[in-house]
Amino acid sequence: MTGFRFIPRDISNLINEKTLTILNLRYDKISPEKVQHLANALQQYQTITTLYFHNNQIGPQGAQYLADALRQNQTITIVNLHANRIGSQGVQYLGNALQQNKTLTTLDLWDNQIGDQGVQYLVNGLHENKTLTTLDIGNNAISDQGARYLFNVLLNNRTLIRLYVSHNKITNKGAQYLIIALEHNKTLVTLNLRFNEINDMEKKAFFAIHSADLGMELIL
Repeated sequence: MTGFRFIPRDISNLINEKTLTILNLRYDKISPEKVQHLANALQQYQTITTLYFHNNQIGPQGAQYLADALRQNQTITIVNLHANRIGSQGVQYLGNALQQNKTLTTLDLWDNQIGDQGVQYLVNGLHENKTLTTLDIGNNAISDQGARYLFNVLLNNRTLIRLYVSHNKITNKGAQYLIIALEHNKTLVTLNLRFNEINDMEKKAFFAIHSADLGMELIL
């Protein structure tokens, strides 16, 4: 059994199921209360590796419960929270969890209204985290201030290899922060900045870096 469709009475079965590896809760209208029950189970359940929670609107409270589980669970490697309205408060909980978690490799936060403040919380977590390799923060109203926070983590982080920041509000000013960071970062292999507010001149500067580092995939 590799997938699971959630209904409340299945929580106790979830704890005892020993072959479940992928928990698929997409479009299941999961409330924060249900996330709390699941998070409690996940702290005990140590075979699940992948969580798909996208399009459930779990909000900041649900994100807090999930963050609590990530502090304890040592098997989950992929978490997809696409479109859950967790906001910057919810990301603060997750950022704190990243400081302690030692297994998570992929975190998808596309369309969660996290803003620049949310990016700062994530960056704080990434300064301590040594396992996250893929981060998607697309469509989150991130501006140049958020790009400045990303500049700080890209200068020092040597674990992150794929960063998706498409469909945001980063302008030429924010692009300049990222260009400087990329000149020093040699581990990032994919950067997606498509559908931001970056003009052709700054795009040429990005491509100049790309020409010097042919191993990097640059999407503008």
